[in-house]
Amino acid sequence: MQMNLKGFRVLDFTADNGEQVKGTQLFVAFTDAAVTGQMTDKLFVRPDVSLPPDLKPEETLDVFFNQRGKVEAVIRPASQGKGMPKLEQ
Repeated sequence: MQMNLKGFRVLDFTADNGEQVKGTQLFVAFTDAAVTGQMTDKLFVRPDVSLPPDLKPEETLDVFFNQRGKVEAVIRPASQGKGMPKLEQ
């Protein structure tokens, strides 16, 4: 799903229950048929999911989710010129 990055923050803290929380929160906006304008959301990205280097607010990202709705991959679209490298044939 294509989303516009509005901001992000790196998380590294101990929750009240003693559990260590590490990851990145992405604050994003995207088009939704049920919303006039854009819908916004906050996504949690686990540390094992690679993020594009040098994230900047207002850039477009392609976000992929697994069957449970958790972020599985975040890439820059190839149209921005910073996407995944092309495979050689």
